[in-house]
Amino acid sequence: MEYPQYRKYKNIETYFIIQSVKLFEEFKVMGSKYSVSKVEAIQFPEQLLIQDMLENKENRWETLSELDFLTKIALIKKNKTKIR
Repeated sequence: MEYPQYRKYKNIETYFIIQSVKLFEEFKVMGSKYSVSKVEAIQFPEQLLIQDMLENKENRWETLSELDFLTKIALIKKNKTKIR
């Protein structure tokens, strides 16, 4: 599989850029604010989350193109306030 991969929860405004099988970044929108978290999947549950995003067995995720992901993140950064 080639990286990065881009995902979004289907019914929640939370976006993910998966850098590898052990590293992802999460952009979570909460009303007028957003947060960014980098997660190194050291523990097994985090590794399972990445595997779930990539395999999408339960149809929870939307796959995004790089352009769609970058466009959406740019709009979030422009229109929302980052939580520090």
